[in-house]
Amino acid sequence: MWRLKMRKVSNKILICLMAAAALAATPAAAQDIEAHGAHVHGEAQLTLATDGGLLEIMLASPAANLLGFEQKPATAAELKTWQQQQVLLKSGQWLQLPAAAQCVLQQQQLEDPWASAGQHADISLSLSYQCKAEELLNEVKFTLFAQAADLQQIAVQWVSGGQQGAATLSAKQPVLQLPGTE
Repeated sequence: MWRLKMRKVSNKILICLMAAAALAATPAAAQDIEAHGAHVHGEAQLTLATDGGLLEIMLASPAANLLGFEQKPATAAELKTWQQQQVLLKSGQWLQLPAAAQCVLQQQQLEDPWASAGQHADISLSLSYQCKAEELLNEVKFTLFAQAADLQQIAVQWVSGGQQGAATLSAKQPVLQLPGTE
């Protein structure tokens, strides 16, 4: 029974994420990707979707934005930086959710940025929250800019409350406003 319920919820989230991907496929987004490429230092991409009390967040960023380097850690200092950022990223402490929404981190997955051969290492992270009061999830504040000096902006695509949209966040504008889900 539990698996069936989770499968239904997962399918809903998948539909939401597909809608966000469709939003990204607009001509303006295609031009942006064409002009800048998928791996742009200083920029990260984030997808956020809410549905049925679930909050799903996916972050993709060049490793240089979050670590200050892209190659596999070669020194003790680089290894320490990577270990600290892993803890920070997986904990979800780089974003602030409204306390009233009562969101609890359920799952996190951080992929090894050096698993594939290539010159450019990318960090991919997925976080899943269960929110008891999803209707009170009206904003998300991103504090990652304070912990990642090389990160200049996050391009966000979101699906929430039956609506979808996009926003560009920065250290000066770190708050994503979401519509009510009632």
